[in-house]
Amino acid sequence: MNTFVSMEKVIQCPTCGGSSPSKSERCNFCGNYLLHLTIFEKTNEPIPAQAKKENAPVHYFRSLKLLYQIMITSGLLMAGTIYLFMFDEFSETEMVTVSPIWFLLIIFGTGGLFTEKALRLILDKEVSDFPSAVKKAAESFSPIVQIGVFLIFLVPFFVFGLTRFFSSPLIITTLMTLVWAAVLYIFLIGIFPSL
Repeated sequence: MNTFVSMEKVIQCPTCGGSSPSKSERCNFCGNYLLHLTIFEKTNEPIPAQAKKENAPVHYFRSLKLLYQIMITSGLLMAGTIYLFMFDEFSETEMVTVSPIWFLLIIFGTGGLFTEKALRLILDKEVSDFPSAVKKAAESFSPIVQIGVFLIFLVPFFVFGLTRFFSSPLIITTLMTLVWAAVLYIFLIGIFPSL
């Protein structure tokens, strides 16, 4: 007699290690949000119960902080090289062509750092939604940095209407960068030539 057993895919909670259906928004055991991570962010290290009790740092996902820092540094170095040393060598058309590269590198890097910090705040239950988490993540910085972070995240929220968007930090950052790339493209192709 053949029996068909349906095996539903499960996801391991990054907080308690419990298994929940892969499409669940929250863990069935601890209630924390589940992250659908990319292969670059997945970690197989369950969080020890003792570490949670002692308020030890919790690693919900493998941070790509180094990648984001490299992107920011590359973008700043590229912008500095272009505008401080090679400005006179570029035509206006060449300047318009290369400027989006350094701009999007900085957007990607900054967005990634703040997205990771924001998602950790949500998983630590300090805030309940992503916009509040981004705001809190930037609180300890100067007002100028806070305005910059607000502007970076403003366009994606406006386009997607994001209020609760929980996924991998890398996916959120990539989507945000693509939105900015589209906005920049529209500006450079449609608006800038008429200025």
